[in-house]
Amino acid sequence: MTQDLTKEVQRRYHRLLEEGANPNEWAYAWRSEYNRGGFKAVDFLMEEVVNPGKCIGCAACLTICPVDVFDYVNEKPQDSRNSACVFCELCVDACPVLRPTDTDLPRQMQLREPSIDDGFGPYAYAVLARTTREYILNEGQDGGICSALAIHGMQTGAFKGVVVGNEDPDNPQMGYAQLATTPEEVLVSARSRYSYQPNTLALVEAMEQGIAPLAVVGVPCQVDGVRQQQFSSIRLDVAEWYRKNIVLVIGLFCSEAFTEAGIDWLAEDLGVPKRDITNINIKGRLEIKLRDGREETRSLKAFGKFARPACLYCMDYAADNADIGLGGIGLNGWTFTVIRTEAGHRAWQALLEAGWVETKELDEAPKSKELLVRLSRYKRNRPLPALMPTHLEREAIGNLDPKHYYRGWEDGCSAKDWRPLPPPPPKKKKTKSKSEESTP
Repeated sequence: MTQDLTKEVQRRYHRLLEEGANPNEWAYAWRSEYNRGGFKAVDFLMEEVVNPGKCIGCAACLTICPVDVFDYVNEKPQDSRNSACVFCELCVDACPVLRPTDTDLPRQMQLREPSIDDGFGPYAYAVLARTTREYILNEGQDGGICSALAIHGMQTGAFKGVVVGNEDPDNPQMGYAQLATTPEEVLVSARSRYSYQPNTLALVEAMEQGIAPLAVVGVPCQVDGVRQQQFSSIRLDVAEWYRKNIVLVIGLFCSEAFTEAGIDWLAEDLGVPKRDITNINIKGRLEIKLRDGREETRSLKAFGKFARPACLYCMDYAADNADIGLGGIGLNGWTFTVIRTEAGHRAWQALLEAGWVETKELDEAPKSKELLVRLSRYKRNRPLPALMPTHLEREAIGNLDPKHYYRGWEDGCSAKDWRPLPPPPPKKKKTKSKSEESTP
């Protein structure tokens, strides 16, 4: 009986997709069962998202589950305790791949007015900024604004913990989730890592230990997962706890993450062990700092082949649903800082009033905003993840590249008209003819 109901919900969901229903109605495929006792949502999630290879790894399903059904293995949930499911439906309601955010999210987030959208999500104002605290600037990425917000908030009591990602000391470019409860712990985690790290796994620890209020730092897919946890229409205790206790969400701009195979390749190319790659920054190329003080650069195009395939299913570059969005896009030593909500405004003003930051107007680096708009537009204009092909279907055409799987938006193509294209064939090396070889 349970299996029959789960299959019925699945059929209902596919019917909505096939009929071209408003995407904000897709959630009714499962929400309609809530008042009737629910259904085994874990099976639905595994069959629709995880098994087909569409999972982005945001961990929202894992951290919203009230009975610990999931483990996190190889950047995706594993239903290790499948039989523990209590039919609450929260895991599917929090999944950003299954549905877009609800239309009332802007009100729930409390966007600061007047809110505008220049192509990188709604915001009230934006500046270029860097921290005036040298110890943060030296350890942080770009202008150090993310670390400054976190440390200042902890020192003033605005929050008791910060969900961040820390680095593996033997492989600094691979990270893990951490609940930082001191400014020192924030500073240790300050540098960016371009591999995927599920920061939000630390939410479970925060809830279990009652550490609140909280700030959360994450990439866009994690931000969307947090918002869908906070504002799920399924009002169970775990969702309510996140809604009340996460007081600031800091989003980091992200085009795609890279696999550990990319770090292996880079270490081999540089001729160093992975532990000696202490920092990577992307500025149209890879800018690499090594433990011995050397600085190297490498081609971003060459590194791009190690882009994480799951990143195709994320449609957000600029963390549109964060309170504050941050990125070093096209900048050196400064952070592009986007204030979106009332909570973001309060945190930012506190930092300004304390003299922790200096700012410049966006028109002092116009190309940075242009690049932000272009990259945001590319990710926004894809088909919704539920309508995209599976990992196996992408393998069949030979293209797992999340950045170039959909092409054509530059020509004004609408999403429904796009077709995925196979990657271009490798260029053939030109061979010299015998006559050319004999020419002096």
